[in-house]
Amino acid sequence: MEQMVDNILQWISANPHWAGLAVFSIAFLESLAIVGLAMPGWLLLVGVGSLIGGGSLNFWLMTLCSFLGAVLGQGISYWVGYHFQDKVHHWPWVKSHQNLLDKAETFFKRHGFAGILIGQFIGPIRAVISLIAGILNMPPKRFFVAILCAAMIWAPVYLMPGVIVGAALTFEKQHMWVLIATLICLATCGWLLARFFSDYYQATKNDLTMPLRRKLTAVMAFILLVSTIIFLQLSEYGQLMVELAQRIWQVIS
Repeated sequence: MEQMVDNILQWISANPHWAGLAVFSIAFLESLAIVGLAMPGWLLLVGVGSLIGGGSLNFWLMTLCSFLGAVLGQGISYWVGYHFQDKVHHWPWVKSHQNLLDKAETFFKRHGFAGILIGQFIGPIRAVISLIAGILNMPPKRFFVAILCAAMIWAPVYLMPGVIVGAALTFEKQHMWVLIATLICLATCGWLLARFFSDYYQATKNDLTMPLRRKLTAVMAFILLVSTIIFLQLSEYGQLMVELAQRIWQVIS
């Protein structure tokens, strides 16, 4: 799988005039019902993002191609579910993924419209959520509004990690790894704190008590976040981080 990803990315790098079609195809297959489960789409899009960050490809053109591929893939998946309904569950290539379909159905029934938006960002769920929406008779207009909004956010978000890495690769090697590690640290701390406050809000709303372990994790994440910011302020990497942000901005502007 890793070799296949490398070969595809090398081909895209060597044939930038075909990059748009390649990205469209990756996003399309990644979003197609069941087929997306076998696609290393995330890795490929991150790889494409690194080519963008290195200045080889245009960010907005690749974003547009990724958006169009995702909408078409999800749209076909929805149409299959909407047209064939429960017959889908009896197809051999679908029956082997019945557990995932059941989870996606529960997820969709719980979240509805928001389930399409959120599901686009959740690994295996993304490959079946539109199929389930069709099977459960979600109105076509409502579905396409949801998937257009979801894909509009998903396309740039999935490319951005690669863009950041690609931009970081333009720095000297000893600086590059520290910058990447710092960004990962900041992103992880931010995610942990955001998740904690979200869970804390839900716990307070439902009059529940947060586990001590979750509170300690949040405290440690906060301490690490502050320590990282202090490190950036006191070292040369603060200025390098600013330069990295400027390079990323140049790529996407």
